[in-house]
Formats: sequence, structure tokens, C-alpha cells
Amino acid sequence: MSIERPRTLPVRDFLEMGVVQAAVQISRSPRPEYRVLFRLRLLNASGSSVRLVGRKWTLRDRAGNTRIIEAAQVFNQQPVLTPGAVFACDGMQTFETAPAGMEVRFFGLDQRGLPFITPSLIFPRSTFSRR
Repeated sequence: MSIERPRTLPVRDFLEMGVVQAAVQISRSPRPEYRVLFRLRLLNASGSSVRLVGRKWTLRDRAGNTRIIEAAQVFNQQPVLTPGAVFACDGMQTFETAPAGMEVRFFGLDQRGLPFITPSLIFPRSTFSRR
């Protein structure tokens, strides 16, 4: 009997990724909800086309909890980015406790159809600082 080892995706740095804007909004309901609103910009800085097919969020709160969220698609799309193309998207993540950190990675397929995952895009610490 052979045991199959889990495959790890190669990390490929096809994209220049950035957090264009991010802010925490607190609802004033009896149970406060923290919303992190953001805008991301992804530039295909490589010489080949890539298709983004999913994303993986790591969300941390000030209570010490970590949530991992994986999803097919990238903001309801599977965009193909040709060399030099930009994909920008707006989004929101919600927290029950004050957020402390967020990062996102994108799953994709390169021009030959081989899967990859991007390095983490880490949101600036200043996004979560108390004001």
C-alpha cells in the first residue's frame, strides 16, 4: 500500500500586489462588528499570462484567534492577466473582535496550466492600529 503525500503548490511571484486602501469600520449595534474595507491592486509583472482561480485569507483578531478562509474565484471572478495587466478589486472582511492582522494569497494557473500560489500580501499594521 502506498501513501500519497500531499502536494504543495509552488510559490510563484508573478504579481506585484499592493493594498491601495484599507480601513476598519465599527458598527454601532449592541454587538459591535468590525469591518475591514479594502482595495487591492494586482499587476502581472511577469512575461507570461496567468489565471487567478482562488484565494486564501488568514485573518487574526486581538483576542488571539486566527481564521483561514479559502475560496474558489477571486472576488467572483477568475481573471486572466496578460503581462502588464492590472486587476483591482474592492472587498470587505468582518470580525467579531477587533482585527489585528490580515493577509491574502492567490491561487492561480500559469500559461502552461500549472498551478501556483502567490507569496502573502500582508496588510499594513497601521490598518489595525487603535485611533
